[in-house]
Amino acid sequence: MSEKTVAVVDQFTKRVGTVQRNGWYPIGSNPTIEVSTSWKSVTVLGAVTNDGDSFFCWTEENLNADHGIRLLEALKERFGEELVVFLDRATYFYTKDLWEHVSGTRETETVGDSSVSCVHGDEVEVWYFPPKLPELNAVEGCWDQLLEWFKYRLVPDLSTLVVG
Repeated sequence: MSEKTVAVVDQFTKRVGTVQRNGWYPIGSNPTIEVSTSWKSVTVLGAVTNDGDSFFCWTEENLNADHGIRLLEALKERFGEELVVFLDRATYFYTKDLWEHVSGTRETETVGDSSVSCVHGDEVEVWYFPPKLPELNAVEGCWDQLLEWFKYRLVPDLSTLVVG
């Protein structure tokens, strides 16, 4: 029996683009400031495996169940079909469409003293983190580093985020 790959998934949304805002300046001057408060955004879905491998994909669309299903398929293609995926309970992951894609049923199992939702498929197992416990997700630390990197950077458009 081959060893399963474990992948932990999370998402991160970053607003991109700029708008001009007026400010208070001396009489007679009329400067504007470029600030990043546009409605345009990019959402990054990221996964880290038990071997330390990573996978990222991004979209400008609002996430839905189709994105969750496509992510599972991309993870299977990248890491093989013996896969255990840990997801949070975001609506686009915690949906009947995704459960049916994997196997058709969501179950609740007891792990230690906690009840955990999961879906067992032939090729993929999906486990859901308990609600309100983001600290259990190993990917959260990656986003903290990314947020720190973005803290003092203006992202005028998506091309500045695309890595070659």
